[in-house]
Amino acid sequence: MALPLRASQLPVKYERSREAHRPGQTIYEVTGSGLYRVTEASRGEFDVATLTQIGWTELIRLDVSDDVFTALEAMQAWLDVQTPTLRPDDGGNPHE
Repeated sequence: MALPLRASQLPVKYERSREAHRPGQTIYEVTGSGLYRVTEASRGEFDVATLTQIGWTELIRLDVSDDVFTALEAMQAWLDVQTPTLRPDDGGNPHE
């Protein structure tokens, strides 16, 4: 089984800091999966989206109540959601 992805190891394709008049934005590339955008529209609230044929599709909204304080932490939270978990009774195979 492959090791879980770490957001800190993903290539950053674009990064813009949050300013008063525009949201912060970071675009990550996940090999074999595509581009993911983390937007911080308001302080402490992050939207994770993926690029599809019809444009950006929102996947999840995270904030401080989810222990997410940065774009990197938001991307890591999404990667964790996507990582299969192991059950102790199935011989170590990821459950579906």
